[in-house]
Amino acid sequence: MALELIGGSILSALIEVLVDRLASRDVLGFFKSHELDGGLLEKLNETLNTVNGLLDDAEEKQITKRAVKNWLNDVKHAVYEAEDILEEIDYEYLRSKDIDAPRPDSNWVRNLVPFLNPANGRMKEMEAELQKILEKLERLLKQKGDLRHIEGTGRWRPLSEKTTPLVNELDVYGRDADKEAIMEYLLTLHNTDGSNLCAVPIVGMGGIGKTTLAQLIYNEERVEQCFQLKAWVWASQQFDVARIIKDILEKINASTCRTKEPDESLMEAYNEWDKLLLPLRYVEHGSKIVVTTREEDVAKVTQTVIPSHRLNVISDEYCWKLFARDAFSGVNSGAVSHLEAFGREIARKCKGLPLAAKTLGGLLHSVGDVKQWEKISNSSMWGSSNENIPPALTLRYYYLPSHLKRCFAYCAIFPKGYEFHKDELITEWMAHGFLVQPRGVEEMEDIGEKYFDDLVSRSLFQQSTREYSFFSMHDLISDLAEYVSGEFCFKLGINESGSGLEGEHSCSLPERTRYLSITSAAAYGGGLRIFRSIHGVQHLRALFPLKFFVEVDIEALNDILPNLKRLRMLSLCHPKDISSQLLNSIGNLKHLHISSQLLNSIGNLKHLRHLDLSCTAIEMLPKSVCTLYYLQSLLLKECRHLMELPSNLSNLVDLQHLDIEGTNLKEMPPKMGKLTKLRILDSYIVGKDSGSSMKGLGKLSHIRKKLSIRNLRDVANAQDALDANLKGKKKIEELGLTWDGSTDDTPHERDVLEKLEPSEDVKELAIIGYGGTTFPGWLGNSSFSNMVTLLLYGCKNCILLPPLGQLPSLEELHIEGIDDVVPI
Repeated sequence: MALELIGGSILSALIEVLVDRLASRDVLGFFKSHELDGGLLEKLNETLNTVNGLLDDAEEKQITKRAVKNWLNDVKHAVYEAEDILEEIDYEYLRSKDIDAPRPDSNWVRNLVPFLNPANGRMKEMEAELQKILEKLERLLKQKGDLRHIEGTGRWRPLSEKTTPLVNELDVYGRDADKEAIMEYLLTLHNTDGSNLCAVPIVGMGGIGKTTLAQLIYNEERVEQCFQLKAWVWASQQFDVARIIKDILEKINASTCRTKEPDESLMEAYNEWDKLLLPLRYVEHGSKIVVTTREEDVAKVTQTVIPSHRLNVISDEYCWKLFARDAFSGVNSGAVSHLEAFGREIARKCKGLPLAAKTLGGLLHSVGDVKQWEKISNSSMWGSSNENIPPALTLRYYYLPSHLKRCFAYCAIFPKGYEFHKDELITEWMAHGFLVQPRGVEEMEDIGEKYFDDLVSRSLFQQSTREYSFFSMHDLISDLAEYVSGEFCFKLGINESGSGLEGEHSCSLPERTRYLSITSAAAYGGGLRIFRSIHGVQHLRALFPLKFFVEVDIEALNDILPNLKRLRMLSLCHPKDISSQLLNSIGNLKHLHISSQLLNSIGNLKHLRHLDLSCTAIEMLPKSVCTLYYLQSLLLKECRHLMELPSNLSNLVDLQHLDIEGTNLKEMPPKMGKLTKLRILDSYIVGKDSGSSMKGLGKLSHIRKKLSIRNLRDVANAQDALDANLKGKKKIEELGLTWDGSTDDTPHERDVLEKLEPSEDVKELAIIGYGGTTFPGWLGNSSFSNMVTLLLYGCKNCILLPPLGQLPSLEELHIEGIDDVVPI
C-alpha cells in the first residue's frame, strides 16, 4: 500500500515526443542545411516545455472552468499542428538521404529512396508555419495570465498505480430485492392479453447497474431451467429494429440469420416497439423480454401487463462495500483501517451509483497514503457541473497517466454500444503514435496490450458478453470519452430520415476534427453528403466507416483525399460488417470497386500509417503505395481479385502488419526479408522465383500469433525450408503448412517438412496436402508440450502416423484424407 496517485495531462506524452524530435541533431542539422533558422526549433522546444509545465493544473481546472477548457483545446490544436509540421520535416529529411546510408535511429524511417533534391520552397513554407505556431503558443501563454486560473506545477512522475485484476461484474451489492422482484415477473405467466410475449422493463439512471442486474438474471440457474432459448442483444441509442431482430435470430439460430435477411419493411422501422415485436409474435407462450432503459417513456412503450421496475440508487453502506471490494482487494484489513473514514466519505459522494464506486475503488487500490485519499475526498471535481458525467468518473479520468488518456480519449469515435476488437484497437493506437516504447526490447503490440488491459482493469472498458476478444464502453464512459476528446474526435452519420447529416456537436464537421468515424451506413443515398462534408477538414488524421457502405461515392472520395494530407489512418471498408455469405450473394461488385485514380490518391498520403482496403475489388496496388514510408499496417483481407503485390513492397521497411488472408496471391513479392519489422503476417505464399522463396521468411524473426505457409510444393531446395527458421520464431502460436497439387517426390517432401520444425511454443499446427509417406520425428516429440490442436489433412501418400500419444497437452486431433495409413 505504498503507491501514489499521479496522473498527467493528455498532451504531456505527445509534447515529450516533440521535444525529443526537436532536440534531434539530424533534424536540426537538416533544418540549418537549408539556410533555415535553427533557433526557431530551439525556441519552439523551450516554449513547449513551458506549456507542458502548465498542463496538469489546466487539465484539473478545465472540469469546472469553461474558459480553461477552451484554452486547453487551443493549446492542443497548436501542438497537433506542430507535430504535423515536424513530421513533414522528418519526411523531407528521409527523402534527402541515400538508400544505402546507415539508419541512425530505429524509431524513424530513414534511407529508403534514391536521392531527391530537397523541396526548398516547401521547407521555407514549413519554417513560416512553425513560426506561426510558435507565436500562437506564446499568445496562449500570455492568456494564461489573463485567465488567472492556471498555475505551473512540477512535472508529475509516471503513474505507478497498481491495476486491479479483472473482477466478476456479477458480484452485485444491494440488489437482492430487485433481482427477486424481476425473477418473479419472469417465472410467472402474465400473458392475460392473449399474447405469447411479455416485456419486463428495468428503468434507472446511467451507471446505476441496470445492465449488470440484467446480466445477473440472464445467467441465473432458474432462468436456464425455465427458458429453453435465450438471447442477449444490445439495442444502443440508435434503435435499429432490423439489426436487433437479426441479432436475436443469430443468437437463437445462427443458420436462420445466414440464410434469410430481415424483411425489407423492417429497414424503415425505427423507434417503433410494435415493429420489433412483429416477428416475435409466434414465440412460445410465456416468453419474456427484459428491457433496460434510462427513459420512463421508453419503459411505458415497452411494458405490457407487467409494470416497469425502477432501479434506485444503492445505499451508502452498499456503495462502501462495493468501493472497498476494489480498493482493498488482496490487502490485509488491518493495514487499511486508517483509510476507512476517507473511504466512506468518498463512497458517500458516489451518491449510490455502483459504477462510480467501482471506478474510484479501482483508482485507490494499493494507494496507502492517507493524504492521497484525502485529496480525492476533497477534490474540487466533486462540484463538476456536467450533469451527464458523474464526478467520480471525471476523477477516474484525471488520474490516468498521460499515455492512457490519449488512448482512452481516442475511443470517443465509437458510438455507444459499439463492440471493438482488442487487437484492432491496439493497431489503431500504434498508427497514431499513442504507444510509448521505452528503450528496450518490448514490442509495440505487447505495450498496447498492457495499455488495453490497464483500461479494462480500471473499468473503462468492459468485455463483451458475446465474444472474448471484443469490448465496449458503458454509456457514461462513452460520454466521458466524448467530453475529454472535445472537438478533435467526431462521429458522423445520416439521420433517420436520410435527409441530412448528424453528429454529436452539430450538423457540420468541426474544422479541428482529427479523428472521424462514420457511424451509419449510406443506405439512404447519403454517402455523397457524408464525404463532401469532410472536404474542408484538412487536419484529419483518421477516416474510417464503422458500418458497411452500400454505396461508396468514388467521385466524392477522389475529391477529398488530396486535401487530407495529414491522414495517418484510412479505412475504406470495415470487414467486421461484411460476411463471406454477403460477398458471395453480391453479383455486381461495383459498390466495392476502388478506382485506380483513387488508389493513386492514396499513394500521395505520405503520413499514412494504417491502410485498410479489405473486402474491396482491387486487382492491384499502385507502385505509389510503396512510397508510404511510414506505413505500419496494410490490410487487404478478402480482396479476392488481388493476385499480386507490388515488386517494391520491400521499401516499406516500417511495415508491421500485412493481412492478405482471402486474397488470390500467387507468390510473395521479392526481397520480403527486408521487412524485418513485420509482426503480423497471416500468410506467406512460396513462389518459384528465388526472390519470393523461403529464405526471405527466415529474416522475419518477429512474426507472432498466426502464420500459414502455402505452396510448399514450390520449395526447390530443402535447405531453404531450414533457412525459414520456424524453430526460432517462438511467438507463433498457430502454424499452417500447406502443399498444393500432387507430387511423386515423396523423399523431398519429407526432407522439406523435416526442416520446417516449428518452435516448441506452437499451440496449433495444421499440415495439409503433404506428399511424404511418413512424418518427421519431431511431430510426435513430447517437447511440444504446448500443442493443443493438430490437423492432418489430405496427406494421401502417408502410410504411418507419428506417435501422437506423446504430445502431453493435445486436446483436439483432426485426421482426414489419409487413406493408406496402416493400423496404429
